[in-house]
Amino acid sequence: MPRILGSVPYLNAKPLLHAIPAGFEVRLAPPAELAGRFAAGEFEAALLPIIDAFRTPGAMIVPPHCIAARRDVLSVRLFLDRPLAECRTLARDPASHTSNALLEILARLKWKRPLPPPPPGATADGRLLIGDAALRALGSAAFEIDLAGEWIAWTGLPFVFAAWITQTPKPGLTPALAASAQAGLARRDATADAEAASLGLDRALCRRYLQDAVAFDLDADAVRGAELFWRHAASIDLAPAARPLPLHLA
Repeated sequence: MPRILGSVPYLNAKPLLHAIPAGFEVRLAPPAELAGRFAAGEFEAALLPIIDAFRTPGAMIVPPHCIAARRDVLSVRLFLDRPLAECRTLARDPASHTSNALLEILARLKWKRPLPPPPPGATADGRLLIGDAALRALGSAAFEIDLAGEWIAWTGLPFVFAAWITQTPKPGLTPALAASAQAGLARRDATADAEAASLGLDRALCRRYLQDAVAFDLDADAVRGAELFWRHAASIDLAPAARPLPLHLA
């Protein structure tokens, strides 16, 4: 029986999945769908939205890799029809958990103004897009705001979007995930070139995205950023009471 892993299907996950060893099977799904399947016990580990580690009892994060940002990430972005100060509603991305929570935190705690989704049938003043869809939409709106850039400017810390999360790890999980990531991170340009055409994206953009925009190390600053995100999420009832980030260090 293979050991089942879950992952988001986006370009930013490809380096971490590059060399998953024999004996493991990877199943892909949008992040919001993965969370429910993880909670139901389908996966030994899943590359999940970080907020689902906060919301799932017994969940642990598997270092040393993640999907994070230390500057504008390009793939988690508001596309606005008018300046933010004139916006009253913003559509969320139904595929997202972490990015929707980040938008809520920025709106309520940084920008100090609620920006709810529009009522049914109404048109929003802008929309949040994540992943490959956001990359394809770059430059398409009158105004664009990178949510990772907003977080970093506000807090001075990286933002962690997703990480490997487990509840019932078996021996060999951590080294298998780490070795796969190390091999994939060494081949980011080749991955960008291979994926660009199928995604309908410019090859140079894909290279810049994987080399410069996305950070993959769950280091001490990234852990502090994730813990601050948890505290903010808990303060507005988007997550249970915050505690130190639960890391699986075996």
